[in-house]
Amino acid sequence: MRVLAGTLATSLFMIGWPALTASAAGGPDLAAGKPAAASGANGAYVAKNVTDGDQSTYWESAGSSFPQWVQADLGGTNSIDEVVLKLPAGWGDRKETLSVQGSADGTTFSTLVGSTAYSFAQASANTVKIGFAAAQARFVRIDITANTGWQAAQLSALEVHAAAGSGSTNLALGKTLTASSSTQNYTAANANDGNKASYWESANNAFPQWIQADLGATVPVDKVVLKLPDGWGARTQTLKLQGSVNGTDFTDLTASQGYDFTAGNGLTVPIAFNAVTTRYVRALITANTAQPGGQLSELEIYGPTSGDTQPPTAPKNLAYTEPGTGQIKLTWDAATDNTAVTGYDVYANGELRTSVAGNVTTYTDSQPASATVAYYVRAKDAAGNQSPNSNTVTRKGSSGDTQAPTAPGSLAYTEPAAGQIKLTWTASSDNVGVSGYDIYANNQLLKSVAGDVTTYTDSQPATVTVSYYVRAKDAAGNQSGASNTVTRNGTSSGDGSNLAVGKPITASSSTFTYLAENADDNNTATYWESAAGGYPSTLTVKLGANADTNTVVLKLNPDSSWGRRTQNIEVLGREQSASGYTSLVAAKDYTFDPAAGNTVAIPVTARVADVQLKFTSNTGATGGQIAEFQVVGVPSPNPDLEVTALTAAPAAPVESDAVTLSATVHNKGTSASPATTVAFQLGGSTAATANVGALAAGASQTGAPRSARTTREPIR
Repeated sequence: MRVLAGTLATSLFMIGWPALTASAAGGPDLAAGKPAAASGANGAYVAKNVTDGDQSTYWESAGSSFPQWVQADLGGTNSIDEVVLKLPAGWGDRKETLSVQGSADGTTFSTLVGSTAYSFAQASANTVKIGFAAAQARFVRIDITANTGWQAAQLSALEVHAAAGSGSTNLALGKTLTASSSTQNYTAANANDGNKASYWESANNAFPQWIQADLGATVPVDKVVLKLPDGWGARTQTLKLQGSVNGTDFTDLTASQGYDFTAGNGLTVPIAFNAVTTRYVRALITANTAQPGGQLSELEIYGPTSGDTQPPTAPKNLAYTEPGTGQIKLTWDAATDNTAVTGYDVYANGELRTSVAGNVTTYTDSQPASATVAYYVRAKDAAGNQSPNSNTVTRKGSSGDTQAPTAPGSLAYTEPAAGQIKLTWTASSDNVGVSGYDIYANNQLLKSVAGDVTTYTDSQPATVTVSYYVRAKDAAGNQSGASNTVTRNGTSSGDGSNLAVGKPITASSSTFTYLAENADDNNTATYWESAAGGYPSTLTVKLGANADTNTVVLKLNPDSSWGRRTQNIEVLGREQSASGYTSLVAAKDYTFDPAAGNTVAIPVTARVADVQLKFTSNTGATGGQIAEFQVVGVPSPNPDLEVTALTAAPAAPVESDAVTLSATVHNKGTSASPATTVAFQLGGSTAATANVGALAAGASQTGAPRSARTTREPIR
């Protein structure tokens, strides 16, 4: 009878198998019955066996090489926090070294759990559970690098569990982040861009440092997840979390303690705390064992998914009247809520002005008649949920003159003496009067002069390249647009000037917006940076024709935030008639130091049309970096041929006439030209050609074609 019952149970199980579902304490198995793929498979031991719900079937990779991987496609992006891995229950004990990875598109994967050796033992039913901070993923991959029980990777089940409370979304995503400081381009905005590879780093050797998110409204929060980029070394950061409703007064949400970021936890630290209602969430960092500054690649903030989480509707029809001098009376329609509206927050120019009770839908503000003020209102409930903004209304103040002057015109410069640059421009006009002009050099305010002055003489060494523009202003503070820009090219060192500024420039790779064009725009605030680790990387400027060079000057931003660094650089060049590059200066380490202006001058004596830098290392970043690439020298002597006259005989041919063409070719260049040919075109096609002998600089020669077609159609 017991045997019969067992058979019946098995039959029922098999009948119901196509509708199989699975669940676990960490949430439902999102991978059950879903498509699976792998780096390879050994015969019948295919990838789909890991999601079929049967522990006795399994996947095994092909061959005996590692790494190997198997993955499940969940069919859509989900919040997950655990995977369960299994081998067949009767197999012997073994360890497999593996990492857990996630992806939204199946192409780019991030590490959820770093590589670790996991024990599959009969004592634990050959089952391994791996938990991690909640993450969003559609594709979940197990990447296996070793197996002590077999020469290939093996798994019989890959379960993926939904995160508990996975309805909560990252409240910080897309919101405004600010920080106490940042280093180079590692700004606060990197910490909520959804990209774990980009990061914020504070100024170094200046603890404490902080980074915070403005959630845009007061909302309930109970969890923060902190991340660092995959592949970084382990470190401990000592920090605490703080909250504020106004961005000024902060209270502690957690006590300060050290948090470990390791490969084992995917360089991810979740921090839970009692739910609070706040608008600003700050991570205050006081120590870092790996770097003398605070570092985060993602600051994620989550709220509770139970209790009242529904915010009120936005107040509608906000309007204002001015019942008296200096008074602005606001009125709005009441908001609604699933429980009850307990109050309204009134904002003026983005700052909380006041709060009124939930049954009040009016507020009278006091503002001077000259002030322009924009208002909006938000509703809130007892749980701290806050509505979206109402519409915005703006009371414009009577501020008087708001019209800006016209832009100064015809900015030009001369050099009346060594080291002097005299600027002149035509006067601007204004509805009231121009009170002054602001003169900018290399995008920085250099000098202000009176409104009746239209000239200024600057003192700059001959070695400095400077770009100028001018803006007009009036007494009310209105400022015009910029004038045209003029650039005085400096010699930097030796004879000649910077021939590279504004010339075509290309690179083997670039990172983010740090493009090659930034390296010859005459602005050290912008720069080029090659792709991370993409050595050797090159930066090439094309001068357009041969030049006799004497120096290559390389610059980084001289600001002290750009720390001292050493880059290994080779200088190469291409003569205009050559097809390839030759080395001009062998690869060498060059030190860039803000104390020395972050500038390196490399003597390069050559005649070249293109100059190329080849980078093989940088102690200050993961790729080559240059803010300004200057090539100092003078144009080489070059021929420059032009056709100065074209004649035809007879002058008025008929169809039967043979036409003889003659062209005069002049060399207006500074060196002799080799023998060449001149082509005569008819209707876009070559009708005849004539030989032109070698021409000295300034010489001319008239050539007649070897053959010609007869026609009455004009010859060009």
